[in-house]
Amino acid sequence: MRKGRIKKLLLWVGAAVLALLALLVYTFTPAKLDVAAYPAAVFKSPELNLSTLPETSLAVIECGKMMSKQVFVFRGGRWSEDYESGMAAVLVRHPKGTLLFDTGFGANVDEHVKTIPTLMRRLTTYDKETSAAAQLKAHGFEPGEIKMAIISHSHWDHVSGLEDLPQAEAWFSREEIDDIPKLPASELIKQMSDKLELHALDLNGPPYENFDRSLDLYQDGSIVLVPLPGHTPGSIGMFVNLRSGKRFFFIGDLTWALEGIELPAERPWVSRKLVDRDESQVRASIVRVHQLSERYPDLVVVPAHDRRVHNRIANFPDFEH
Repeated sequence: MRKGRIKKLLLWVGAAVLALLALLVYTFTPAKLDVAAYPAAVFKSPELNLSTLPETSLAVIECGKMMSKQVFVFRGGRWSEDYESGMAAVLVRHPKGTLLFDTGFGANVDEHVKTIPTLMRRLTTYDKETSAAAQLKAHGFEPGEIKMAIISHSHWDHVSGLEDLPQAEAWFSREEIDDIPKLPASELIKQMSDKLELHALDLNGPPYENFDRSLDLYQDGSIVLVPLPGHTPGSIGMFVNLRSGKRFFFIGDLTWALEGIELPAERPWVSRKLVDRDESQVRASIVRVHQLSERYPDLVVVPAHDRRVHNRIANFPDFEH
C-alpha cells in the first residue's frame, strides 16, 4: 500500500516537473506583442527647421562585446544562433559641449563583471576591446573635453567606463537616481557613487513625438531625452536630430536587438527575470517605440547592444553629420 502511494507521488512530481519544463520552453517560443491592445499613439511631432539646427555630429564607440545565444535576446530568437552584444558609448559633439550617452566597457571591466548575477555570467562570455577614454585619447580628445556623460540607466555595462572619465559629470534621470539603492543590478554604480557625484535630469518638458514628457537638452531641438521606463524605473532614450535630416533614437536596453522593436517582441521569461524591473512597463515602452518607428521609417532606432545597428552608423573616429 505504501509503495503504491510513493509511486503515485513520484508520478505527480514527475508530471509537475515536466509541466514546468514545458512552460519554460514555451517562454522561448516566438510571440509578438499585441500592439492593438495598447492605446493608439498620439504624436506631438517637432517642427524641425534643419537650417537652424546647430552643427551636431555623433559616432558610436565600440568598447567590448558579450556573446550569448539569440534565444535569450528576444522572443523568437534561435537556439542555434549566436548573438553578439556590442558594449558601446555614443559620442555626441554639439557647439555647447561634447558628451557621451552611456560609456560601454571601461578599462577595469574584469572587476566590474564580477558585480553581475552569477546566472548571467554563466550564460554569456565577454571580450574586452579598447575603452572609450583610451580611444578618445588616441584620437586627440583630452579627457577633460568630455564634460557630461548621460547614462540611459544604471546597469553595470552602461556605467563601466565612467571611472575612466573622472572629469565627466554623470547624469541620470531623477527617477533612476532615486531608485538606485533599490536596484539589485546596479551594484557597480553604487560602488562608484562613493567617488562620483550623480546629477539628476528632470524630464518634465512638453510632450515630444508620442512621449508625454521630454527634456530638450540645449533648447534647440538637436538632443531630446524621453522616458523609457520598465527595464529600470528611470531608463531614458535620446533623440539626436542632425542638420542633414538624419534622426537617431538611442533606446538603451529597452530591447537588446532591433527585432524587439520591429516585431515587436519582449525578452524571454528568463532574461526578463534577470534584468527587467517592471515587465508591463517594458511592454508598453516597446509598443510606443514600435509605433514611432512605424510612423518614421527613416528614423534610426538604436538598441544599446545591437552591434548590427551600430555598424550601420559611423564608428569613431568617423562621425555622422
